[in-house]
Amino acid sequence: MSLRAQNQPTFRTGANYVRVDMYATRDGQPIEDLKAAEVDVLEDGVLQTIEAFEHVKVRTTSPEASRIEPNTIQESRQLAGDPRGRVFVIFLDTYHTQIEGSANMRQPLINFLDRVLGPDDLVAMMTPEMAATEITFGRKTTVIANILQREWLWGRRGRLTNIDNDDKEDEYAACYALDMDIAREMKARRREKLTLDALQDLMVHLAGIREERKAVLAVTEGWQLFKPNTQLARRDQQGNVRPGDVLMRPPRPQPSDAGQIQGSMRVTCEADRMALAQIDHETRLRELTEDANRENVTFYPVYARGLVPFDSPIGPEKPPSLAQDAANLRARQDSLRFIADGTDGTAVINTNNIDGALRRIVDDLSSYYLMGYYATNTKLDGKFRSITVRVKRDGARVRARRGYRARGPGDLSSSAPGANTPALSPAISAALTPAVSFNARAQFRIRASSWTRPSDGGGTAGTFWIVGELDAQTRRQPAWTAGAQADVAVIGPDGKPVASRMMDVRPGTGAFALQIPESGGVASGEYTVRVRLRSPADGELALSDTQRVTVKEATTLGEALVSRRGLSTGTQYLRTADPRFVRSDRIRLEHATTATEPATARLLDRNGTALSVPAQVSERLDPSAGIRWIVIDATLAPLAPGDYAVEVAQGEARQLTGFRLIP
Repeated sequence: MSLRAQNQPTFRTGANYVRVDMYATRDGQPIEDLKAAEVDVLEDGVLQTIEAFEHVKVRTTSPEASRIEPNTIQESRQLAGDPRGRVFVIFLDTYHTQIEGSANMRQPLINFLDRVLGPDDLVAMMTPEMAATEITFGRKTTVIANILQREWLWGRRGRLTNIDNDDKEDEYAACYALDMDIAREMKARRREKLTLDALQDLMVHLAGIREERKAVLAVTEGWQLFKPNTQLARRDQQGNVRPGDVLMRPPRPQPSDAGQIQGSMRVTCEADRMALAQIDHETRLRELTEDANRENVTFYPVYARGLVPFDSPIGPEKPPSLAQDAANLRARQDSLRFIADGTDGTAVINTNNIDGALRRIVDDLSSYYLMGYYATNTKLDGKFRSITVRVKRDGARVRARRGYRARGPGDLSSSAPGANTPALSPAISAALTPAVSFNARAQFRIRASSWTRPSDGGGTAGTFWIVGELDAQTRRQPAWTAGAQADVAVIGPDGKPVASRMMDVRPGTGAFALQIPESGGVASGEYTVRVRLRSPADGELALSDTQRVTVKEATTLGEALVSRRGLSTGTQYLRTADPRFVRSDRIRLEHATTATEPATARLLDRNGTALSVPAQVSERLDPSAGIRWIVIDATLAPLAPGDYAVEVAQGEARQLTGFRLIP
């Protein structure tokens, strides 16, 4: 609960209005009586005038029954935007925590939840196996506490191979059965990559929730921070060879299997080995820390096993030498210190009193100040602005937001997320669903867009377009560089086949597009599209995706076909099934239409607020199909990472298409 002055300051928004949260302590205790005159805020070394100043004191012992729980994901995100409430994410690093650690953390985490949450605070839980968009913020901690109490075996590090491995790790074990050192290193590198990928995804997600500080309690045993390994790239079970030599050999039999390792599996393993050998996670963690600073995220890493003498578990694999084990332990703990120090957090390491250390974190986060100022630098140049906060008291220690990225020309929305942000409308929420629920780890994905128009016979005729696309990283793998063949099957609402096609996937672009039906139309209803992709290098290597398409009743304006143009496409626009874009891209939407009225288009932020970024509207005719298209083009350079939508209106018809901008 906030202890607010009678005339509580209003936190405004504007093109150059900046909000800053500050934690001030002396001798380890929070300073709770500061006045605005005792604080200086500098932006790029220039003193700023503080317009709003408020001390927030959080009462963390409120009974759970009194907390108001958000009813929807949209409502939880709206509540998270309140600068007077705190936002926490508990990140359980399953890949890098032993069972001993997960059991050791069970009760301290439950106690942390009981102590930390005030009536205005929100908390969510995440693991590396989750996408950040899957997390749900809430105020009542019973569900999370029950999960921690029941699923205390969540630590996967050091578990038995036949219990611990996923399908990909089983492939590594089969491919390199004669040299398990390769499989072990690939497994470790892949797990570390998946964890850092998840944390990076979390940074993007938290950036879109609010401007104020967000806290991540990362429960882990740290990371080795793998660097490029030329020996792993060259290494093979018969010695050092060129990478291409391995792909030319027939697969070796697996000793424990009567059959052979299929060529398709071998191709996949070798592609993964080359990619994993090149990773540089030391640089990746540094970039992740910089991103956290820009997005005002603080990390509180907790070493799950407490005070330990050794890093490696006792079995089932032979541990390394004592010197190597000590080096591994030091590297893991140093990685936690680095991300904590770099984001103004605290690392809980080398202590068996984890509960007490978490209590100190709770105390640290229970008293803070909210400030706001209008930046004297009003340039819309998109550059990073550093922030320095000073307190005019002897012995005071200050932690505050380190900076922010200024807006570019026409950048972002007219208002920042905050307490006065409107709830997401159902239309905006539905439009953003493909981007919000997007699986960033999928190797292949499809997107379908439908349109229904009046038919010549007086009824309706539905059409939909299917776009399939290999992920950019996947199509660089040797198995897919020559393109692929797509087997497309469409099942009607009655369960009967509607269409079946074989499509060539072009090398380089990794995409195909198909219209169903090629002429005429289909009835309204829900259709199922199944696509199976086969590698030309080995017909047994396949990827697949399934999507449901709803052909609605007649409408003058169809759903959008989405294309991108950027560094990877040259001057061409290429149809895409991926809702993610970068700032150097241009986005193009194409809507089939039967209406003659002029169309308008505008870009919206995730709250439905119109942006000043222009969207160009044009038309084109497709004589072969007899279709008139409304074409929308927009440049994404002025936008910051986050979720957006394009609204197209034509007469009474309206279509919303969501997309996500990533760093």
